[in-house]
Amino acid sequence: MKILMLCELYIENLEYQENLLVKYYQKHGHEVTVITSTYDNVFDYYNDIHDNSKPQRILYDHGAKIIKLPFKFNYLGKIKKYTSIKKIVEEVKPDLLYIHDIMPNMFEMLDYKKRNPHVKMIMDYHCDYSNSANSWLSLNILHKLLRKYIYMNPIRKHISKFYPIVPGSVKFLKEVYGIPLSEMEVLPLGADTDMVGELKNQKVGKQIREKLGISEKDIVIFTGGKLTPAKKTDLLLKAYNEINDERLHLIMVGDADQYNQEYKKELLSLSDNNPNIHYIGWLNNKGVYEHLSASDIAVFPASQSIIWQQAIASGLPLIVGDTGEQSVQYLNEFGAIIELSSGNITKENIKKSIEQILYVENELSLRKELASKTAAKYLDWNHLINKTLSHVKTTS
Repeated sequence: MKILMLCELYIENLEYQENLLVKYYQKHGHEVTVITSTYDNVFDYYNDIHDNSKPQRILYDHGAKIIKLPFKFNYLGKIKKYTSIKKIVEEVKPDLLYIHDIMPNMFEMLDYKKRNPHVKMIMDYHCDYSNSANSWLSLNILHKLLRKYIYMNPIRKHISKFYPIVPGSVKFLKEVYGIPLSEMEVLPLGADTDMVGELKNQKVGKQIREKLGISEKDIVIFTGGKLTPAKKTDLLLKAYNEINDERLHLIMVGDADQYNQEYKKELLSLSDNNPNIHYIGWLNNKGVYEHLSASDIAVFPASQSIIWQQAIASGLPLIVGDTGEQSVQYLNEFGAIIELSSGNITKENIKKSIEQILYVENELSLRKELASKTAAKYLDWNHLINKTLSHVKTTS
């Protein structure tokens, strides 16, 4: 099957949804082309720092063709349109058109679909009330006027299925865009379960521990991502300091951007040069999995990211905080996750939750088993890709 994906960001060494889709589509014999932006740095993307003078270029990842295009216009980082993709669509001759969120160039895809009735179009969706529509202008002008009436409404009837990535996105699509529940299905972000298996077989976790001076008998907490106040990592460090267990190590993967250096200084101060606290810095996706494989549990006090799913896939029980619209209960069928509600994300509750998992007999081993069970059912892209292909019948 030929699949054409349209997205805003594709950086080869990251593990976002787009990257995993490409890897597993290609693995299962599909031919993938991705149209994306010329961003090469994830911090630049999130801070809307873009050099539009970068020329179009083509690269290959997992065997898929990645076409990076400059923007024709970029309105305040909210509505971005590439230069024409019509020629690309015609050359690819896709069976499936996969749109990542609302993008103006999707109408050039629609023109192709109308002339080729067998072609299906799907859209995944990442917005919810925690990351979007945080002001009257954003909700009523950007979403309800521009994106809904100009972009979504004309194309909606041509979308075979909407795939919100979390239940909060289901709610957002229903309330803001009027999409009925019957047209939606949650598509979890998933994780690279193949890589998890490879690293386990290679005993990479043991190698990482040896490198960091962590013995096999020690216990390791993992945390990470972009270091920002929204993640409340300071609360984890305070809880860790109070537990004061010399067998307990903390691995921190990630870093702060230029706007959050003061917060990073605060975290370093809380660490107080403790040799059991390991600041690793920013890693590619394989590096993240390698350090997860060396860990026992993962703690993320707030601000959801893909690393939450990566941790579960690595067999780690989670302690996470829901600051609103970010509940992971949809992944907690088997009880591998302790979730703190917004008002209960405190140093005391994080400490209590860590102690519950680590110091109650057999609790850690049980929750590790439950995490692996969760990953097999909800996070394996070998199976998740089938959701996105279920409506497609090719002519070949």
